[in-house]
Amino acid sequence: MSYATERLIKNARTSLPGSLDNVILLELYNVLDQFFKDSSIWTEEIPFSVNAADPAGTVYYIEPESVSTIVRLFSVLDESDFRQRASMQLPGEVTLDTPPSQAGTFMANVALSIVDPTQRDGYPEFPEWILTKYGMGILDGVLGRMMAQPAKPYTNTQLAAAHLMAFRRTISIAGTESLHRNVHNAQAWMFPQQFSTRSRRR
Repeated sequence: MSYATERLIKNARTSLPGSLDNVILLELYNVLDQFFKDSSIWTEEIPFSVNAADPAGTVYYIEPESVSTIVRLFSVLDESDFRQRASMQLPGEVTLDTPPSQAGTFMANVALSIVDPTQRDGYPEFPEWILTKYGMGILDGVLGRMMAQPAKPYTNTQLAAAHLMAFRRTISIAGTESLHRNVHNAQAWMFPQQFSTRSRRR
């Protein structure tokens, strides 16, 4: 467990008297999953080999290098960095609109979310910097969901609504900053290299 995650759990405990750690962890998972799916802030570029031998060979399967699940496809680039029309009906299943003219390696840019915990401490894996930057907003999500639970020592519907509103604002801010690469009036921001398989513009 990272220091940022430990700090978030401790902050949650102080605002949720009588709460159980396993319940906090469950809600943290739900909040992180919503955060990543709605903001598309966690991205990865995944290379995959294409084969021109089969004219019907337009369906390819990709897997992220990180411990995560694919949420949506942003783009597919060929070896010359030209964008190829593609879709992803199922997570990890990339369908090219046009069969490749020659064998090579294409690059799929995808958005990711967490999967069921694989760490021994029961915490899901995701880039630590996200909690460092958006931890207070994610904490709002945890507090909001917990305080909305009925008949608990920490139940507070008014505070729950306020925290969930703050959480939704954080999602909106994170999505906008990701789109603009954290630079005012810039274009889409690339995921940090340490969490990407290869550095390339979309």
